[in-house]
Amino acid sequence: MNFSIGADIELTTKWKSNILGQEFDIKSFKGKVVPNPKWLDKDYLSLRTGNPEYPISYIHKKFIVGHTFTETRSIARIFAVKSKSSGKTYNVISENGEVSCDCVGFQFRRMCKHSAKVKSVL
Repeated sequence: MNFSIGADIELTTKWKSNILGQEFDIKSFKGKVVPNPKWLDKDYLSLRTGNPEYPISYIHKKFIVGHTFTETRSIARIFAVKSKSSGKTYNVISENGEVSCDCVGFQFRRMCKHSAKVKSVL
């Protein structure tokens, strides 16, 4: 399965359950496909769900049993921002006034230098 960055999608996942008497856990995720962080394997799909506690879900592709593309119009822009300290390039996504970055610092603090730089430009 190959999902394009920026696509609005609804996924259904199924995996073996740890709950007694329940064979499988089936769960749905709805959101926008975003670039994977550098530390994440390509077998995973990163999905921005809009949940404030877990804004991005990382889903292993082998657990996806169904998907549908949803039609919602929004303006998303992806910026490549080069780090001054390490020289690495990070993807910063701006969508509807919200900014996210694929660096490790943003995943923990919900803010980083790269996202702040894009916010200042916008």
